[in-house]
Amino acid sequence: MKRNISDLLDAYIDESVDLNGTSLLSSSRIKELTLSRINQKNTATMLEQGGQGRIRKLLSRCLLIAAIIALLCCITAFAIVFSLRDAARMDMGISAETPIPEWTEYNDVEKTAEELKDVQVTLMSTMCAEERLYAYIAISPVPEQIAAILAENASPEYEWDLSGMSTVGCTFHTEQTSYDPETQTALVKVFVYGEELRQIEQVELTLELTHNLKPEERYGPIVIPVTASQMISIPVDIPIENTKAHFEAVWGLRPEMPDVPDYVSEGKITQIAICAGYIELALETPGLSQWTTESNAEQVKIQVDPEMPLAPGMEDIKGNFIRGLFRNNWTVSVNEALQGASVNYKDGTSDVIDEIPRNLAGIWLQPSGRTPDAVYEGKQRYQFTPKQAFDLSAVESITIDGTKYFFPTMMEEIDS
Repeated sequence: MKRNISDLLDAYIDESVDLNGTSLLSSSRIKELTLSRINQKNTATMLEQGGQGRIRKLLSRCLLIAAIIALLCCITAFAIVFSLRDAARMDMGISAETPIPEWTEYNDVEKTAEELKDVQVTLMSTMCAEERLYAYIAISPVPEQIAAILAENASPEYEWDLSGMSTVGCTFHTEQTSYDPETQTALVKVFVYGEELRQIEQVELTLELTHNLKPEERYGPIVIPVTASQMISIPVDIPIENTKAHFEAVWGLRPEMPDVPDYVSEGKITQIAICAGYIELALETPGLSQWTTESNAEQVKIQVDPEMPLAPGMEDIKGNFIRGLFRNNWTVSVNEALQGASVNYKDGTSDVIDEIPRNLAGIWLQPSGRTPDAVYEGKQRYQFTPKQAFDLSAVESITIDGTKYFFPTMMEEIDS
């Protein structure tokens, strides 16, 4: 088909040419107009030949491609958040399909990767169980080189710490459990434990990044809700003895071992309880005075430098030492009596408690914090704290020294 060159100048309406700008007669402009005319012609031809469906098909394909690209962008942005959330679940042993009631995830973390870079502290999820609180907190930005050191959780060069916590009397532990290099976001687990958690509705804290034991950066404050939890329990009568062998184990390598008689001090476990965060035993023992007489602990000699300053409340050095012997002796007795004990599940499986990964160095320990007077009157508690949560709906019983003690079901516990 013949074309007149003048047809390409239809859009030219100015009699002057701006030599400093882009001329309408430039090669690029001529190419643009030519392609436009060709496309118009092709479109008209397609319409004449029933090509409307082809155009609609082409348009639909373009829209579909655009939608897929947009979706991929969203997936990329949200993948970082969900990978950290999945890391928190995995660390606590939580099933994404059937999470336990004590597990809470917070929706305000659903931000894009770009938005996440501007967020310093974000509460991702929590697990609350009576005297235990676990909080998973996303912190950014944390440089990748520093995060690698923090991930080891073993070097004083860089450490996560708390510069302030609203709950007095509680003990805490921090560790980095995951990291996303794209957004320089670290996932930090804060583990808080103490009786005070039973009476409060929230914990406020500020995380601190330290460098060689000195504060370098603070993140927060952040408020962590203390949510409801459940506990199941069963009364028992399990005898526990404390003897000279236990006393000697506690005394260890100290010099001048006192002349301890072959005594037998008798106690008993009266109740076993379990919640998502720990197993607890109630132990009845002779009081401090009776045990001191039975073990002849009063003869212990304590040498003290008379010039050494003493902290308030520590003036009674010998008395404090004997009280420590009392607690530690019964701790040894409890751990010995419960060796090989197991948690049994409704599906027929079981876990030996000694072998369950745990947060604390000891197995059965007295709750941290100030020792109540009831302990020295013979009312003691011991707890085992696993690293991952117990699912109470799956727990059937606990076996101690060959005897199986069955827990009530959740509904039976509520009815009672």
